Amino acid sequence: MGQQPRTETAWQFFMSDKPLHLTISLSKEIYFHGEPIPVTVTVNNNTEKVVKKIKVSVEQVTNVVLYSSDYYVKPVALEETQVKIQPNSSLTKTLTLIPLLANNRERRGLALDGRIKHEDTNLASSTIIKEGVDRTVLGILVAYQIKVKLTVSGFLGEFTSSEVGTELPFRLMHPHPEDSGQSLLSSALTLSLICYLRATFIHSFNSIY
Repeated sequence: MGQQPRTETAWQFFMSDKPLHLTISLSKEIYFHGEPIPVTVTVNNNTEKVVKKIKVSVEQVTNVVLYSSDYYVKPVALEETQVKIQPNSSLTKTLTLIPLLANNRERRGLALDGRIKHEDTNLASSTIIKEGVDRTVLGILVAYQIKVKLTVSGFLGEFTSSEVGTELPFRLMHPHPEDSGQSLLSSALTLSLICYLRATFIHSFNSIY
């Protein structure tokens, strides 16, 4: 099964002697399209603040290397829960997300597998670069990460708040990827062209308006 992905982060706040600790963990590194992704979040609040909300999202990170190195980060699944983690207390909670294209059809600038208008199209799978392959040949690199944000009470307590967060990468794949290297390359180039044109259009549109 391999080692379970895990990351730990701590923040120090003004007028708090001890930090706020956040730990994120997944049950495995690779998930298949349509498979639920349980994200376990552990918060150890040693500060004088109150943690009010936990927000967990799956983000698609697209790196267009066709001609430059533009990055596009798009959330494709989101779950959040209202909590009240008091000072000097802790909480462990698991939130489950399922990143599906069906829930993101109106979202612009996403990288997709296959042809855009077909119903069997998925969100693009994570890019795996084999040793010795020039990354620019692929045109586009796709990765996924879990992002967790905590909403923390501010200097004035309940009347103000701030957010802190961190990320944990994972892979989103098909259960049975193509065996042919040539098929993979052709698929990657097709996906590159689709995403490059869509991303360029959105970037140009936003620049104008």
